[in-house]
Amino acid sequence: MNARFWTMGRNSNAVKITLRPGQTLRHSYGGRTDEGYNWTAEAWTLEDGAVVCNWHNDARDCDGRYSRGGVSYCSLDSLRAGWRDDADGVAYPAWKDEDEYQRDFTAEAMGY
Repeated sequence: MNARFWTMGRNSNAVKITLRPGQTLRHSYGGRTDEGYNWTAEAWTLEDGAVVCNWHNDARDCDGRYSRGGVSYCSLDSLRAGWRDDADGVAYPAWKDEDEYQRDFTAEAMGY
């Protein structure tokens, strides 16, 4: 059984994704900002009745560089149970986050 769900794409546009069992789709986006840069990469896989999303965000702003990432899961029956954008009629997955990490490179350099 395929999984069909919506995600937020470039410029905050809704994008519909279809995954076949065992398939992995990857997407990355980002670029310069007024204070530095912001870049995000996501990889979705359909396995064992759930969509698994491995994600990573790397950015730099006036406070320095920081990174965040993790793994999010959503069962097939919850692919339309998350946040709903009534203006577009789009319902997003109810992701459950696990294995999250965060690094603040400036804080680490200062010994925090």
